[in-house]
Amino acid sequence: MTRDLPDGLTEILTISRSDSFDSIRGFAGDDIEKAFYYPEDDRFLVERDDSVRHYEERS
Repeated sequence: MTRDLPDGLTEILTISRSDSFDSIRGFAGDDIEKAFYYPEDDRFLVERDDSVRHYEERS
């Protein structure tokens, strides 16, 4: 999801789905609240969040 900001930048919200919190740990490490970035992300990001939020889908 995106939204244009008044300063000319665009904010991007990424939503991903995982099978389990263990799957997230396998990708991001033990601290699943800490944001994970790839080295090449520096070329594209002006700002970055240090943390992420996780939600459980309930049926």
